Amino acid sequence: MSYKIWLENYLRHPLQLGSLFPSSVALSSLIIDHIKPYPSGVILELGAGTGNVTRSMVRKGIPEEKLVLLEKSLELSNFLRKSFPKAEVICADAIDIDTLTCTLGIKEYDNVVSGIPLNLITRDTRKIIFDKSFKLLRQGGSFVQLSFIPICPIPDSVIAAYSAKKIYCGVSLRNVPTGFVWRVEKQEVVTQISN
Repeated sequence: MSYKIWLENYLRHPLQLGSLFPSSVALSSLIIDHIKPYPSGVILELGAGTGNVTRSMVRKGIPEEKLVLLEKSLELSNFLRKSFPKAEVICADAIDIDTLTCTLGIKEYDNVVSGIPLNLITRDTRKIIFDKSFKLLRQGGSFVQLSFIPICPIPDSVIAAYSAKKIYCGVSLRNVPTGFVWRVEKQEVVTQISN
């Protein structure tokens, strides 16, 4: 049933989904590998699709009520609401994530996981989405991005602007198409105590 909804949406908006198939279990596990179970804060998933990455997070021990799932497609958003009734599901464009987060009363996210096909959208839009998401990320948190080509879609200029650390997490050959994963870590600010 979930693939039928995915395929219908892909045929209508191929660039919005970026792939004929949703993320596999292997790719989903790679995407969330660094996330610890039972987080104290909230996790944001951009482009949640049919919820394969979400399911991996729940299986790992992350409670649904700690998840904010953003999906642009109304059909996929409705599917996510039925699949994850305790999660906060938002049907909107990721470019508005700062306003939407403010409306929810959330000040920051522990992690941001992105399944949005950033390589298929303009560089300016990519920069805006990453910039807004990174501002909402707590110190020490990570922004994780998947890609179907071996090039990190997160602009180096934005990574540098935040003095962030880019980490190549690996590749999932069992995904169709092959999925590559990058993580950008927001460095913790160390305050020095003067004597």
